[in-house]
Amino acid sequence: MSFLELLLAPQCLPFSLSVALFLFITVLEVILVWLGSAGSFGVDLSLDVDVPSTSDLGNIWFLDWLGVGRVPYLVSIAALLLSFGMFGLFAQTLQFEVLGTAVAWPFIAVGSALFSLPVVRVVNLGLGRIWPREVESSAVTHDSLVGLQGVVVMGTVTSSDPGQIKARDPQGTLHYGLAINDVEGETVAPGQAVLIVGRRNAFYRVIRHPNPLPPEF
Repeated sequence: MSFLELLLAPQCLPFSLSVALFLFITVLEVILVWLGSAGSFGVDLSLDVDVPSTSDLGNIWFLDWLGVGRVPYLVSIAALLLSFGMFGLFAQTLQFEVLGTAVAWPFIAVGSALFSLPVVRVVNLGLGRIWPREVESSAVTHDSLVGLQGVVVMGTVTSSDPGQIKARDPQGTLHYGLAINDVEGETVAPGQAVLIVGRRNAFYRVIRHPNPLPPEF
C-alpha cells in the first residue's frame, strides 16, 4: 500500500484530515503574517465560536493542567490536531504492516486523543514560557489586569459562557485569558470593550466598559 493510499484509507481518513487541517491553519497563519494581518496564532483572528459554559467545564483544574490560555488558542488547537493525527496514522500504519489491515478508526481515535493531551500540555507550558512578550503573555493568573480595559476576541462573554479577551498591562505587554460577565443577562460580543473588575477561579470577571478608551491593540 502506497503512502497516499494509506492516507485515503477509510480507517485513516479522520487522522489524515486532522493533519490536513493543521497544515491549513499553519499555512493560513503564515499568509496572514506575510500580509501583515496578524503577528501570531490567534492575534486578531477573532473567531465567533461558542465556548463551553462554566457549568460544562466542570473541573477547571483540567484546563489549568493542559495550560489552556498560556498561548493563543489556535496554537493549542494546532498541537491537538497534529498530535491526534500523527498518533492515529502511526497506529494504523502498524496495523497495516503487522495484520495487513486496520481496525475501525473510532477505536484508534480514543487512544490517539488520550495520548495527544500530554503533548498539548507540553506545547502550552513550553511555548508559554518563551512566547514573545510583546505579542502574548502566559500570565493568565495575574491580578494586575483588574481595573484595565480589555477587548473580547473570541466567543460571546456572558455570565455563564466564557470568552477570550485580550488586555494590555501598564508595561505594554499583551495578555490573553478567559473571561465571564459579572452582570447577569449582559452580553458582550467579539470586538467590544470590557472593564476587568476581578477574577473568579480561572476566569477574569468583566463588564461592558461604560466609557471605553480608543483601542490600543
